[in-house]
Amino acid sequence: MSKGTKNSFKERVINKVVKFLEQRSGNYFKQKNIFRALDLPEEKYVDFKDVLKDMAKQGLVERGGGSSYRFVERESRIQGIISFSTKGFSFVTTESGKEIFISANDFYTALHHDRVWVEKYNKKSGERTEGKVVKIANRSDENIYGILKKESFGWVAVPESPAPPVKFFIKDSDEKLEEGQLAELTNIVWQHPSNYPQAKVCSLLGSPLKPENDLKIVKNMYGLKEKFPPEVQKEIEELTAPKISEAVEDRLDFRDNITFTIDPESAKDFDDAVSLDKSENGNWLLGVHIADVTHYVEDGSQIDQEALDRGTSVYLGDSVIPMLPEKLSNELCSLVPKEDRLAFSILIELAQTGRVVDFVITPSIIRSRKRFSYEEAQDILDKGEGKYHDKLKAMLELSKILRKRRKKYGSIDFDIPEPIFELDEKGFPREVRRSERRQTNRLIEEFMLMANKCVARRIAVHRKSEDLPFIYRVHESPNREKIIGLYDILNKLGINYKRPKEFTSSDLAEILEEIQDSPFREFIEQVALRSMEKAVYTEEPKGHFGLGFQHYTHFTSPIRRYPDLMIHRLLKEYLQDSDKIDKEKYKDQIPAIAEKSTDMEINAMEAEREFIKIKQIRFISTKIGQIYTGVITGVIEAGLFVEISKFLIEGMVPVRKMNDDYYIFDEENHCMEGRHTGKIFRLGDIVKIKVERVSLMDREIDFELID
Repeated sequence: MSKGTKNSFKERVINKVVKFLEQRSGNYFKQKNIFRALDLPEEKYVDFKDVLKDMAKQGLVERGGGSSYRFVERESRIQGIISFSTKGFSFVTTESGKEIFISANDFYTALHHDRVWVEKYNKKSGERTEGKVVKIANRSDENIYGILKKESFGWVAVPESPAPPVKFFIKDSDEKLEEGQLAELTNIVWQHPSNYPQAKVCSLLGSPLKPENDLKIVKNMYGLKEKFPPEVQKEIEELTAPKISEAVEDRLDFRDNITFTIDPESAKDFDDAVSLDKSENGNWLLGVHIADVTHYVEDGSQIDQEALDRGTSVYLGDSVIPMLPEKLSNELCSLVPKEDRLAFSILIELAQTGRVVDFVITPSIIRSRKRFSYEEAQDILDKGEGKYHDKLKAMLELSKILRKRRKKYGSIDFDIPEPIFELDEKGFPREVRRSERRQTNRLIEEFMLMANKCVARRIAVHRKSEDLPFIYRVHESPNREKIIGLYDILNKLGINYKRPKEFTSSDLAEILEEIQDSPFREFIEQVALRSMEKAVYTEEPKGHFGLGFQHYTHFTSPIRRYPDLMIHRLLKEYLQDSDKIDKEKYKDQIPAIAEKSTDMEINAMEAEREFIKIKQIRFISTKIGQIYTGVITGVIEAGLFVEISKFLIEGMVPVRKMNDDYYIFDEENHCMEGRHTGKIFRLGDIVKIKVERVSLMDREIDFELID
């Protein structure tokens, strides 16, 4: 077993053991009984015993006589992983998935992603769970990054978020340090919260003041590898295009049908094409054709291992750190126009109402007729004429039917814009605009959602009795505390909805539909999104709350997401006779793959957010003194967070700068109230602000309120 696989097995076992024993709190269980209850493979028993011993040493479980264990009873104490926000506070996620809020003063000596002990505060029923960190159970092995500053007593580093809001004292550095450089810190020691944490500089990444360093800095901070190792390059060089005359024998030949791709203007790889026809009985025949990556990427190959390690492609502005080498992603696999390409297709027959009548999943060969951008396809629809207008019009009609049907059954449709930057040759943002979600974007989204849903149903429903291992995309229901918080904010904004006993996606969809014309729409959508659980990959088909689907997976993007590539591999395996399927192999592999893919997806999202934040700060630094309209997105004791709606850039109005009165923070009502004037600033209020101060070094934007 490799080190990575063993560590992944250990993490899975820790989570399962804690959950099992916590639910049976107070009772001792023999290790062999725990092992059987968790239904782990027999050959893992020795590894399992080692994990239990480590857990006992860490205080995760308590060991009794005869190799028996029980959950550690510590009254109001509980253990979990801490994650810091950009605003100083943090959350600890427990093994059961619950989140405990930690204020900016209560994190003890915790660092991002440490495993910590938390003591919960006694709160009134219905309020969110809060607590304080009282002990570090296990330090994360992640390094910290910070901006170097020279103080009177020596060098310190101000950490980049996500990290605790403290300075790190630099010790024993052999590097030539300069103020303003971004440093990677290691060997971190932090014994007590009253002292500075100590760290050593292991590398310098350049000055964040130079926009040309932004890409390099973010790549290093998040461990994003651009170059592929030599062993991968060697395998890539040996890959060649298949002989179509031979490949066609085992595939559906779709080359005579009209298929095309619709992607962003900047796209370099095309992994999905679509087609639409009508059957003799008037039903729709939707084709979703996905690049057949697994034809080239063999299970266990160096390319496959590297793809799993990366997990996903990462998009930083105009740059991409790909999951697969360019020869695959942009050439052999890419569904470029007027070239024969191997695909994996799902052909779905739909009634006029959008109901699925039947579908077939099959290897295929296609020849894309055209590469559309979203803008180009939308222009043809708007003008009512152009290349394949009739096909596009029919596709739009079907996508609207599917969307209406999806929303009818409780699917939530968030429409939150993202900032799009126009960068100069040095990487400085000359312009920033809000992303636009066109009809053609929605069209492709609906077709991909339908394809992913059908693929999941094929395994989870149609072949349920075979117990086939699979990877599902799961989005669990939000916890009760978050829903209480959401309704509380809605009521404070004057949007009076009675909270149902059993909250469903239909309830949230109804709220979002109701506020479409509200000035608070984007803000409420953000609040609602933050109240949701994170979507993850898992071997269990637990459903997708946000989409309102009982079963869902990711099948449509194998060039840029490893779970999709794995789904293709599994589907091909399951096309064989059932007695040839090695189910045990995949049952062993899939949990680790799902967990790794979730972790790498989160890492990619954090990198993309960091890159966006840097560019936003650079852009707004040129707007000092200018006045904009914004919405209050957060209220804390230190001040108001305000987002400039035009640019989607958030900054803070420090309470110390609100000089027209003495303002008192009202946490319960999410507002600041002036003691003398009675003036109130609430969450969601529309305000005018002036850009007062911008610090790229400190990642801070300060606004001033304008009456």
